[in-house]
Amino acid sequence: MNIEMGKKIKTLRLQKGMTQEELATKLNISSQAVSKWENNITMPDIQILPDLSVLFGVTIDELFELTDKTHLERIKNIIYNQRIISKDDFDYAEQFLIRKLNDTEKRAQCLSLLAELHIHRSNEHRELASLYAKDALAIDPYKKCTHNALRDAEQGAIFDWNFSNRHKLIEYYKNFIQEHPDYWEAYKWLLNYLIADGRCAEAREVLEKLNKIHPGYLYQLYGGLICKEEGNLPQALALWEQMTDLYPNEWIAWVSRGDCMAKLCRYEEAIEYYTKGYELQPSPKYTDSLVAISHIYEIQGNYSKAIEKINEIIELLKNDWKITEGDPIDFFKREIERLKLAQNKRAKN
Repeated sequence: MNIEMGKKIKTLRLQKGMTQEELATKLNISSQAVSKWENNITMPDIQILPDLSVLFGVTIDELFELTDKTHLERIKNIIYNQRIISKDDFDYAEQFLIRKLNDTEKRAQCLSLLAELHIHRSNEHRELASLYAKDALAIDPYKKCTHNALRDAEQGAIFDWNFSNRHKLIEYYKNFIQEHPDYWEAYKWLLNYLIADGRCAEAREVLEKLNKIHPGYLYQLYGGLICKEEGNLPQALALWEQMTDLYPNEWIAWVSRGDCMAKLCRYEEAIEYYTKGYELQPSPKYTDSLVAISHIYEIQGNYSKAIEKINEIIELLKNDWKITEGDPIDFFKREIERLKLAQNKRAKN
């Protein structure tokens, strides 16, 4: 029964003046289960519906919300909050979205969600593939095809230009920009792919066009990235310094400078700039800067500091985004356990 009723349950619970814990106690279930219903992550078991209807004084039919909007919200929550999407949930989401493709108003949103749904599934498969490959290498460490499988599962780097170049994406965004010349975000994607492929002369032309329609810190940021790719690091560093001098209150300029320093392994500077950007960022704050800093501490072998930052992330999700459970929280809890294992292993060695 693929119908989302979380909002209705929350509304009826609040009307009765009950907490999630009180409702859970009356139904003999966990409060986490009630929270998942109300956040549209899962649905009540069909056997619970009669008890719910009695508690709230409504018919079972009144518990259901049949609007397309609630279906789409539930699918978003499935994608964003579940680490592993069950077959039933995946089939429900896919079938609903495909059915709605004939709705002109919802077609673009449904296609986008279908893309995200299948990317989620591919990420699930890559995670499994990585585990299988690592287990295989523990048994047979010299098998090239298994190393290749691990690389592909983890989306690792590959030297072979035939497989690593991005000419198809570059061509797509060149055509996209011709059709949508005022959409400045598309210039960023094109610049990223051009610079990654070393096509600096083309990147400079695109950067000038971007600066005409959207002047700002991106001009110094990408100008520096082009210089770095061309081998002129002093000029790149000068442009990135100029970026934060010109836009000192632009939090993302500082974070971007942190990214540049991290990629140069200038970690202390990177931490400084990430921290500055994070402090300038308005609430609700994004987690990216804290994640980056935790990565740096892990690279440096400072597992305690890395764990400290991840705990900050969990608090940020709770306080700024009101996220207290689901995969966004579970992921970082798994990261803490992984780091503790690495810390213990190092201590033993």
